[in-house]
Amino acid sequence: MTQQEPDEKELLEILELAREAEQKAREMCEIITANTKKWRLRAEAKKATIASAQK
Repeated sequence: MTQQEPDEKELLEILELAREAEQKAREMCEIITANTKKWRLRAEAKKATIASAQK
């Protein structure tokens, strides 16, 4: 059984799906980066509060 080569229309559909997946991955990465920064700042502030309370 031989697989048939995809035609131009199918290749364009695959390319569009790949572009959409890339865009969604970029958006997700931006959200993760923003959340990571927010939580890092909170952790640093909490650490500083604990350190100043121990002095």
